[in-house]
Amino acid sequence: MSAVPTSTLPRCTRTIVLDVLFMRKYALSYTQISVLYYLLMLKNWVKFKENNFYVILSKKIETDLQMHPKTVEASITKLKKLHLIETKRVKVESWNRHRTYRAIAITTLGREYNLSHYKEKDFQQAIELERENEAYRVQNDAVESKNRELESQNRDLELKNKSLNLQSLLAIKPLESEASAPKKREEKKPTTKKGEAKAVVSEKSQDVEKDMDIFRKKIIKKFAQSGKTICNGVANQERWAVDTKFYINSYSRLSIYTPNGAFKQIANPQQVANFWAWLFEHQHRVGRLIESEKVANIGGLLKFIGQSISVNNKTYILQSLKAVLGGVKVYLLYEGKVIELKNSHESTVIDIEKCKKWLEGCVV
Repeated sequence: MSAVPTSTLPRCTRTIVLDVLFMRKYALSYTQISVLYYLLMLKNWVKFKENNFYVILSKKIETDLQMHPKTVEASITKLKKLHLIETKRVKVESWNRHRTYRAIAITTLGREYNLSHYKEKDFQQAIELERENEAYRVQNDAVESKNRELESQNRDLELKNKSLNLQSLLAIKPLESEASAPKKREEKKPTTKKGEAKAVVSEKSQDVEKDMDIFRKKIIKKFAQSGKTICNGVANQERWAVDTKFYINSYSRLSIYTPNGAFKQIANPQQVANFWAWLFEHQHRVGRLIESEKVANIGGLLKFIGQSISVNNKTYILQSLKAVLGGVKVYLLYEGKVIELKNSHESTVIDIEKCKKWLEGCVV
């Protein structure tokens, strides 16, 4: 095997420029920042490259940065998960024609490092909006809490209106003839108006519960036999990690496989009920796994930014969308305040398909 050059790194690149905003944005450690900045400087001295990929040996990185091999590899893995770098294997025939070597390219996100003062105007405005969102977050929580109370009151009023409408219908129902009325009263005792109203109001919820029960039994039967994953990326009240996978175990009970490698059955009845309610509403996610290492693609939603959205007889402006693991976060502007949208399960991470259908139905 031919020798591989191991010359030391030029002195001009031993100084690291620390971009604090970038470091906070991606929650990077000083070690990970050191590796990223080192990789950014490859273009200044690495001789072997293919397109935008520069060939660099792990031993070279370890020697130049005086880091342990496991530390270097852990940092590179973290940067790849954040889509700040990309890697692939290439051949360098002048080194060894039978081996492949790792080549690293800095992505568009990674090249934003230390460029905070040179951003385009639109991107700079987005950064400023993020800061404003952070400042309004506490106020938004109070507003959203108030909105939930109002929604609860509205639901109560709707139920009362349905009850009143039913009573009105019963009041104007044509009267039976005096001759036939006594006979009918003997055959069947009339149900009270209050009881009939309650029956009509609960009829819809009973139908939904029945459909959900049928759906649940169908999923349990199918996935208990196959042992396959039902789904991941469940965004509801329980705040599950995106890569938590849901299964049906051999006892036909809902179970999870956690990111830490633990497989366990969910014993909390409320957590089980919340899961089935979410899955029933997101039936298109059954049997589909989202990639937990990549943020969602929101290209199909960008056309809605800046448009007016009508929600509960109020008009909002869709200010921005943020792609995250498992879905998208939606920010609306109303009377000068930024509101982060939540789904019906109290999660700010909204399914891409659900979000698209909702926006198409709410755009004014």
